[in-house]
Amino acid sequence: MYWGTPQVQDALEAAEWPRVYRERNEIQENSFKRMIDHGALDTNYGRKTIIGPDRHQQRATEKLDQSLEATQRRVDKKAEALKRHRGKVAESEVKRHGKRLEQRQRALAALETELKEAQHKHAKLTEQATAIGPPRERADRDFRTQTIMTIRTLLLENALMAFLVMLGGYLQTQVSLDCLLRLLFERSGARMHTASQVVYWVNTTGLSVSYRRLLSEVAEGLCAMDLREQGKPIKVCLKDMSP
Repeated sequence: MYWGTPQVQDALEAAEWPRVYRERNEIQENSFKRMIDHGALDTNYGRKTIIGPDRHQQRATEKLDQSLEATQRRVDKKAEALKRHRGKVAESEVKRHGKRLEQRQRALAALETELKEAQHKHAKLTEQATAIGPPRERADRDFRTQTIMTIRTLLLENALMAFLVMLGGYLQTQVSLDCLLRLLFERSGARMHTASQVVYWVNTTGLSVSYRRLLSEVAEGLCAMDLREQGKPIKVCLKDMSP
């Protein structure tokens, strides 16, 4: 498989690749769903179709061209064989052969039949090629949106994982990426710019004691990371806010 890198080959037997590939697809699918969940991929990049050459017509034309070429070679071969055999029949007639003349006449009749069949098949293929007509265009799927979404998913997933790893160095409690997204980024809050810093207030209304403790630890870790926006340090605080 295309993802069978030397590292994969060293770690896994070839028989194990399909199982690992299926698990890999499932992991990617779940990651993709998580990206959609928090709105990272709710975008529209325009039309979903593009106009381009009719690839189906191109494939049919290429196939017919190959068949026509092969049939033409067969017609030429049969015509050459028929020409040679007519000479042999004429030779037998001049030499007044008996049995050999009959054999050559029967073979000549068979060659004439084969030539007619080959010519008929060539004419039929020519009609099909003519019926296809000149090159056409058709609406095809636009893979730009899918490509952009895939790249956004991978970049965003990698960025979030790197952020989680960095944040984990300041936390005493382990937290998953899904939990962090729902606990921190999906909650309401407020933002305030001052002359010296940028303050983010995260709403803790409705959180349980354990989640409030975890969110407090996350806020302290974010402050310890010394994050900055336009040169100003970012401070994250917790606050109960009315709905």
